[in-house]
Amino acid sequence: MERSATLTSDYFSWKAEVALPTGLGGHHRLWHGYFDDRTPRHLLAGFAAALVDPTPVSRGRCDVPHSHLVTQLERGAQGEQLAAAHEARLKASRAAARKARRSAAPTARPASAPDAEASRSAARSR
Repeated sequence: MERSATLTSDYFSWKAEVALPTGLGGHHRLWHGYFDDRTPRHLLAGFAAALVDPTPVSRGRCDVPHSHLVTQLERGAQGEQLAAAHEARLKASRAAARKARRSAAPTARPASAPDAEASRSAARSR
């Protein structure tokens, strides 16, 4: 990360870059980010905290660029277990949606007979 500022104003910018050496004295940039003085401070702090977080990043097997530079360990559910857990979540969310639709549906009231309503109305007017 690199911070740039000018002496004549409050303007500043941050540049973050991840690169790998090419072996020929240069480097190959994998990604970069740019933030300036309009970026909210909490976003800068969150970005910097995420960069230095020592927690391992979860990635798919062989989904790591330059895999010779990292060690991958399998943790947690794998393969069929993940598929079964996903299916269970889908089933639960569909059941919850059905329940919500049923509870939101208007309840039907029995319609009163028109002649009974008319006789009540006539009795009140007497």
